[in-house]
Amino acid sequence: MDTLDCSCRGPLLLHEANMVIDSLKRDIRRLTNDLVRKDTLISAYGSTLRAQAQSRIDMSFQTKFPEEPATTSQPACSTPQQNQPWTEVVARSQRGVLKRFSPPPFNPFNLSNRYSVLADSNVADPAHTIPLPPQHRSAEQSRPTAPPPKPPAPRRVARERPRHPPSSTRPVAVLVGSSMVRHVTLPRSETWCLPGARVEDVQTRVPEVVEQHPTASAIVVHVGSNDIRLQQSEKLKSDFTSLIQTILATGKKCIVSGPIPSACFSDMQFSRIRQLHAWLVGYCSRERVPFVDNFGSFWRRRSLFARDGRHLNRAGASLLASNLELALEAHHTPR
Repeated sequence: MDTLDCSCRGPLLLHEANMVIDSLKRDIRRLTNDLVRKDTLISAYGSTLRAQAQSRIDMSFQTKFPEEPATTSQPACSTPQQNQPWTEVVARSQRGVLKRFSPPPFNPFNLSNRYSVLADSNVADPAHTIPLPPQHRSAEQSRPTAPPPKPPAPRRVARERPRHPPSSTRPVAVLVGSSMVRHVTLPRSETWCLPGARVEDVQTRVPEVVEQHPTASAIVVHVGSNDIRLQQSEKLKSDFTSLIQTILATGKKCIVSGPIPSACFSDMQFSRIRQLHAWLVGYCSRERVPFVDNFGSFWRRRSLFARDGRHLNRAGASLLASNLELALEAHHTPR
């Protein structure tokens, strides 16, 4: 019985499978037709969009750049040439067709170059040169001549009024220097603060200092920090030599206040200020000029400088005043 059932069910299962396969084929054909139809619609829609976009671009281009009427080409040269005799020319193309070139319409105006004489003549003497009209002059000829540059104004350093007036009307010493001595006061002395001053600026003010303070027996100079930026070591040494000799020539005692290593100096500036300090120590020792060593007192002491790191604050000015006061006492300056 089992064998008979299997033999009967086999054709039935095969028939059912064939029906399922046919149904799947119909679905595949239907889906394929739908895809083809949708691709056709998409292609047609894309073509329509491209055509509309191109028409919009053409309309906007015509609106911005309207077509100009056709004009005849003009010669590039501004000077018209003489009329040339025209002849009819017949040319033969490669296919054997004859082409005729008709002459242009007759020009009734006789054009000529009024300045051809100037172009052809070579005048040797500039006194006989014919001046051109203003519209034919070049830009270089019509441009006004610039006035010569003014010479630089001489360097002038103004003196600040002393914020702390001297304790006596007859000072025995005068401190002259740059803005580093702005808050420095010495007993029975007057401070001349010259902001931005260099060594040569202090030298030019020495006669004025001596004239205004005849009772002063010593002149203390503190300068040199502003000269470091120029990077001219030999000139700086020469200026210091001239300054010291100028003070000694007046009969006053010269006291040199050594340079101060600022807290904001770069490596190059620190190296130059150190070289200047070493040279001043040797030169003042040879010339028997009192020298105040400030290098060790201010090196790596940021608390003695103002916020800019270059000028002294109140504490730094007090320390510098103490160093200078000791120097004045050591060298028997009257008080």
